[in-house]
Amino acid sequence: MLRLRSQTPSEWIDIVRRDLPTFLRDHAHNERKVSQSALALAKDNPERVELTDAMVDLAAEELDHFRQVYVRLRERGLTLGFDRPDPYMTAMRKLMRKHDTDLYLLDRLVLFSIIEARGFERFHMMAEALPEDDPLKAFYRDVARDEALHRVLFLKLAKLYFPEADVDARLDELLEEEAKVLAILPLRASVH
Repeated sequence: MLRLRSQTPSEWIDIVRRDLPTFLRDHAHNERKVSQSALALAKDNPERVELTDAMVDLAAEELDHFRQVYVRLRERGLTLGFDRPDPYMTAMRKLMRKHDTDLYLLDRLVLFSIIEARGFERFHMMAEALPEDDPLKAFYRDVARDEALHRVLFLKLAKLYFPEADVDARLDELLEEEAKVLAILPLRASVH
C-alpha cells in the first residue's frame, strides 16, 4: 500500500490561489514531461511488452491532459510560458540507482508511483478548495482520479517485473526520502 509519509500543508492551496497562472503553467509542463517519461520507459524497455503497452497508453493520456491544461490557459488569455526547473523532481531523480539497469527500472517505476500519489494529493486538494461553480473543480477531480490510477499502475508494473518484497522495501525507502525532500522545499504554486 502506498501511503505518503507527509501531507502537503493547507497553506499550499493559498499559494496556488494567489498565483493560479503559474500553477497552470507548471501543471501543463508536468503533464508534457510525464508523457515524455512514459515514452522513454517504453523506448528503454521494448522487450517488456506489458510495460511498453501501458506506457504508450499513458503517454497519450498525459499528452491529452497537457492539451486540456493548455486550453484552460488560453481561455484565461495566458500563454504556456517557459518550463522552469522543478526542485522536487531534481531531488527525486537523484534517488534513482542508475548504476544497474534492473535497479534503475525498479526505482523509476516506484518513484513514478510516489510522484503520481503526490500529484493525486495536490490535485484532490485543488478540487476540494475550488468553489462548486468553478469549471476547474470538475477538471481537477478528474485529474486526481487519473493520478490515483497511475499510482496503482506503476506499482503493479513494478511487481510484475520484480519480487514483491523488493518492490515493497524500495517503496518504503523512497517514501521516507520523498518526505525528506518535501520537508526542505519551500511551498510554491506548482504541482510538486
